[in-house]
Amino acid sequence: MTLSPGPRPAVLVLGPPKYVGPLGVMRSLGRLGVAVYALQHRSRSAPNSSRYCAGQVAAGSDGRPGGDEVALLEQLDAAGRSLGEGTILVAGSDEWAVFVARHASELARHFRFPRTSLRLIEELAAKDGLFRLATKHGLPTPKIVFPADADEAAALSGSLSYPVMLKPVQSRPDVQGKSVADSPAQLLRAFHDLAESPSAPNVMFQEYIPGSDEDVWIFNGYFDGQSRCLAAFTGVKIRQHPAKMGIASLGELRQNQPLIEQTCRFLGDLGYQGIVDIGYRYDKRDGRHYVLDINPRLGGAFRIFVDENGLDVAQAMYLDLTGRPVPSVRARDGRRWIKEDADLISSSHYHRLDGLGFRAWLRSLRGVREGATWAWDDPSPFFQSMFALLRETLGGKFRRFRRRLPGATGGAWPAARSEGTSA
Repeated sequence: MTLSPGPRPAVLVLGPPKYVGPLGVMRSLGRLGVAVYALQHRSRSAPNSSRYCAGQVAAGSDGRPGGDEVALLEQLDAAGRSLGEGTILVAGSDEWAVFVARHASELARHFRFPRTSLRLIEELAAKDGLFRLATKHGLPTPKIVFPADADEAAALSGSLSYPVMLKPVQSRPDVQGKSVADSPAQLLRAFHDLAESPSAPNVMFQEYIPGSDEDVWIFNGYFDGQSRCLAAFTGVKIRQHPAKMGIASLGELRQNQPLIEQTCRFLGDLGYQGIVDIGYRYDKRDGRHYVLDINPRLGGAFRIFVDENGLDVAQAMYLDLTGRPVPSVRARDGRRWIKEDADLISSSHYHRLDGLGFRAWLRSLRGVREGATWAWDDPSPFFQSMFALLRETLGGKFRRFRRRLPGATGGAWPAARSEGTSA
């Protein structure tokens, strides 16, 4: 794909250091001659080590919109003046999507971005808000309950149908843990592990829909200022990290027209604008796709979804916001994408759980057209990612060794664990 003549405003991607979505944007748009900037991080991250990273912007708290929002707006205002009027903002996490929607009027002085209301962004990003919207608009959704505290969790545990999935109500980069419980005792243990505190747990109990990894579907799309879907893709997860319940470590593009139509109707009715990343679970028992989560922003695995002309949702947004036509999607089923570090870990888990052998693993790589971090013309992010994986693996082994030493103790209410590599 090539860009038609006209101005090529810069892009600023807002996202935490471990997210690979920003790296995908850098490569996708950078190869078209667009300058893509990232947020400054304390440590060298895979996206910021890319040759397609045009520069770094000092804003936020290590890639997150924490701290003083007035100071953060001043930092972004300075960045907007420096990068040029009309710089395009891409939200790479739910936190940034909420921040951009909350401060849309201030940010619009220098930046261009889709304008979805703050209320809708917050509802979609939180599992309880999504549950209410899906129920109201007839989008299939699993049954969910939201325990207010540890006592209510204990009271509910005996009345649920097992197995039960436990998830955060509101996900953040450091709050992404998931668990499946087969009994009340397992449920309460998992609740204890995942809860942020006994009185404000941020944990929900969700009906578990049986099936394999390939029953987990992903929708990626871009909706314009009139909430028309200009680019829509679907695909499946071949493997996940953590195994059976996490992000896509190996995914495949498979266009599912009924699912596309269902999603476009739902988000169109809501007036959604911008990039969206959605997870569904197909239930063989009734033939329906149940929505699991909606991320009102760029997804980490969005480069699974690239059509025959190279179009993806980031390019679709850039074309639309710069006044260029967005070509019709011409997707071909079978394109695979791999998140290398996550798949190395998850494959060892699938070996223990399902007996995944080396030959079967190699066969699963047929059709892989792109890696999350590896690229022949941009190898540095891959080596940066592998180094980080090695460091974290060795660090984890050392921490487990220390916990086995005499006198080692742990706190009564640990922070909710993050069970996977960030999207």
